[in-house]
Amino acid sequence: MNPGSPACRRRLIMTMSALLLAGSSAAYGLDLLQSYHLAVQKDARYLAARADTAASREAVPQALAQLLPNLSGGLSRSKNHTDSVVPGNSGQPVDSSYDYQSSTYALNLRQSLYRKYGYAQYQQAKSQVVSAEASLDKSLQDLLVRLCGAYFEALMANQQMALIQSQKEAYGAQLQSANRAFQEGQGTRTDIDDAQARYDLILSQELEAANNLGHTRRQLEAIIDKPVGHLARLDPGRMELLPPEPADAELWVARGEAVNADLRAARANIESARQELEKARSGHLPTVDLVASRSRDNSANVATINQLYLTTSVGVQINIPIFSGGYVNSQELQALANLEKFQQQFEAGRRDTDLQIRKEFQNVSEGVFKVRALEQAERSSDQAVFSNQKGFQAGTRTLVDILNAQQQRLNTRRDLALARYQYILARVRLQGLVGAIDESEITAINHWLADAGPEATATAWPSGVVLGALGGGAMPVR
Repeated sequence: MNPGSPACRRRLIMTMSALLLAGSSAAYGLDLLQSYHLAVQKDARYLAARADTAASREAVPQALAQLLPNLSGGLSRSKNHTDSVVPGNSGQPVDSSYDYQSSTYALNLRQSLYRKYGYAQYQQAKSQVVSAEASLDKSLQDLLVRLCGAYFEALMANQQMALIQSQKEAYGAQLQSANRAFQEGQGTRTDIDDAQARYDLILSQELEAANNLGHTRRQLEAIIDKPVGHLARLDPGRMELLPPEPADAELWVARGEAVNADLRAARANIESARQELEKARSGHLPTVDLVASRSRDNSANVATINQLYLTTSVGVQINIPIFSGGYVNSQELQALANLEKFQQQFEAGRRDTDLQIRKEFQNVSEGVFKVRALEQAERSSDQAVFSNQKGFQAGTRTLVDILNAQQQRLNTRRDLALARYQYILARVRLQGLVGAIDESEITAINHWLADAGPEATATAWPSGVVLGALGGGAMPVR
């Protein structure tokens, strides 16, 4: 059998389809809300950020512990042997040997009364926790943006594949019609060549779309850590094309500057740097501690054999730094420079956030009009295809005119699908910049989707795609 024949290609495709279908039986359908729940539980980046935040929270109790009483106890018990040589009454040395047991029990208490360093460290720890919590919020918002991007990129790839396959069928029908007309003496060779060229081009586009389909699906699977089967498709009839509310970009910018997660983390970093400066300056200040101890010594040394002492002491310990070789001054200058760095980083972040908010605000606003304009363009392109087909039957239009009209309709439908997804992602990014993207927003967008399942033909592509290595293009594995 000729390896390049259609029968051989079909047999190869059917064999590979069966293998891929068997390997993907564990895949299941899901919508955006289900993807969100899986992503929160499975996304490695978000889980790492959550663990990092949990670790950062422990900085507060650790810093507070430095300001609270420190109580320690100790005990020792020893068996001792001592040889001594001392002058006797006659001036002659007297040798003595002692074997005895000694024991010491002690309880020590230290309470900080004044330690500027410890108090600044405690305030710094609280600022670091605020920064970590803000970073965790940012990580969640980034996860939602990444998830929506991956989900709708997969939908776009699915829809692109569906459009291309639909167009391939149309071009195939036109090619057959041109061949039939030529054989009947009513067509031209040019019509056949034009139709064949369009058909060959759509085959190459199908291969590219199949590769993109697998890539976008793997992107989504990497986030949710689950195989993906059918995806709930976007239902244009349910989609709400709403401009930003409020309609003033300045209000969105003001809100973003107040609650944006990156800016909240940057503010906390500035406060942490200020406390680091206070810690450096504390090197010039004294420390005051209350110290107390209770000890019990039995035969503590050779001079107190068989003697028991109980000692209680309470006092104040003051340590006054005098000179450290310029180390404290250098630390203070370093802390000042770091404070300036964090202040400038905040300002740069604020400006960048303002620009991003204005950009996404404009994308959402313009997206509404772009989608509506392309919806009208789709209706016009459908009418153009119909008119060219009628004109061809009447002899006023050629096959090339029909092919051009069909290609324009394909492009319009692709642009319309892309515009809808871009509007959704711009809306998600805008709300993410102002800290408003959460499960409720995901739920609202999820209402725009049709139920997942095999009947969702526009997006019901399994995880495997067979590429026609023998020249048959690409086809979905069902």
